[in-house]
Parts: sequence; C-alpha cells; structure tokens
Amino acid sequence: MKSITITAKVKLYPTSEQMIILNKTLSVIRDVLNFVSAFVFGQEGIRYLELEHALYYPVRQQFGLRSQMTQSVFKTVLAKYKSMKSNGHPFSKASFQTFEYDLVWNRDYSISDQSVSLNTLSGRLHIPFEPKGMEH
Repeated sequence: MKSITITAKVKLYPTSEQMIILNKTLSVIRDVLNFVSAFVFGQEGIRYLELEHALYYPVRQQFGLRSQMTQSVFKTVLAKYKSMKSNGHPFSKASFQTFEYDLVWNRDYSISDQSVSLNTLSGRLHIPFEPKGMEH
C-alpha cells in the first residue's frame, strides 16, 4: 500500500509573546541544524543511529532542545544530505540559512477546532489559526 503525504498551509495568529517564543525556537533550531550538519559533513555516510548516539545528549544539553525536536533535527539534516546526493551534487557541507522546523503530527503539533498546538523551547503554545480551506 502506497503512502500519501499531504501538505497544508494554515495562517497562524500568534500573540506578540508567542511570536517571540516562536522566533527564539526557530533560531535555535536553525543553529542546531547547522551544528549537526557540520558534524555530518565530517562523518560522510553516517547513519541515523550513529548520529543519535554521538550527538543526542550534547545537542539537548548545549541547545536546550526537547527530545522530539532533537530527533527531527537529525532527520532533517540527514534528509538534506541524502537529497543532495540523489540530485547528483558533490558531497559538500549543507547549510541552513532560513528558519526551518519539520513538525511531526501529534508529537510536535496537533490541531483542535480553535488552535494549533506547537512544541517550542518554552513548552507547547496554543495558537489560533485560520481554518478556511481545512473543511473535510
């Protein structure tokens, strides 16, 4: 059975305080993505479990990331290197310039009728969103 990936864009309406927390979370995640990328670049061909064994606790301690966020960062970095390789790019260091946060349903985020619940460095935030276009 084939799996299908569905991507949906929703407009969030965070408060000013929530924006500060979101920006801080995204900034730290970008820093961790680049930190992990530098490590992976020095360990060409490293696998997920090797990466997790080497960096899981150092990343959590140094950057204050939560468990699920740390695992998502590892998967994002490895996916970037895999994509570069499959697209025929020579092995080079992947860098992350913009904010990027791959969210996992029911771990990093969930949706209720009125809000999206997001995992951040400060705990979960419940942010109102625009449900237009999300009808079943």
